[in-house]
Amino acid sequence: MPIGPIRRALRATVTACATVTACAFGAAAASWTTPVAAQPAGPQPAHAAPGHPGPRGGPTLRLEAQAQREVTDDTVTATLFVERDGPQPAPLQSGVNAVLQTALADLKSDPQLQVRSGGYSTRPRYARDGRIDGWKVRADVVVESADAAAVSRAVTQVAGRLNVAGIGFRLSTERRAQTENDLTAEAAARFKEKARLAAKALGYADFELVDVGLNTGMPPSPPIQARAMAMAVQSEAAVPVPIEPGRSQVSVTFSGTVRLINRRPE
Repeated sequence: MPIGPIRRALRATVTACATVTACAFGAAAASWTTPVAAQPAGPQPAHAAPGHPGPRGGPTLRLEAQAQREVTDDTVTATLFVERDGPQPAPLQSGVNAVLQTALADLKSDPQLQVRSGGYSTRPRYARDGRIDGWKVRADVVVESADAAAVSRAVTQVAGRLNVAGIGFRLSTERRAQTENDLTAEAAARFKEKARLAAKALGYADFELVDVGLNTGMPPSPPIQARAMAMAVQSEAAVPVPIEPGRSQVSVTFSGTVRLINRRPE
């Protein structure tokens, strides 16, 4: 058999085998897939859908609740003064100091009184042309007590030596603290009740505090102007000065933010 036909037959066989191999390899590659990562066993965590708050999440409200009480002032304060004027300051100061010394001694003899020195001033007095034509010296004495009658007696005792600049009333620190303690519990109860009612009205079962602040306040009692009273004491020293305490408003305020929780199903 000639060699040429044999070579051509061998080449055809080799080509056919190569084609079959390539097709088989391509089919295997096409059927190959990337392995999927294994998932951990057990239940997977659930995620809330956007726009749907959790069972406790709710809106916040800013609330305020106050408790107040009117309390009778239990401390009276009288400011007394002595004043002298003249051409030279030194003699005036000596005269004022002498009056202070005797008046303080008399006032301190009463154990019901708290007596302390107030202001002391030496000021020039000016003429129309701007020159100094004299001096004025003034000294104050402050008398304080929980007994209004004791202050009235003290004012009468030093009449003619000390004038009355003013009389005022205030609530003592102890009485104010006691009243604020009583009002704090009342204001807290009102704050919680207001939060509970708001939660119920808006369809929530409960609330929780986010922040809260406490404020206490009491406006001071205005002083009584006692210029006419001082004139009456000077003319009738035996008549005690009438003193009647006023009343002060004490308040406690809770203000804060609450979050409404546990919305009820509609």
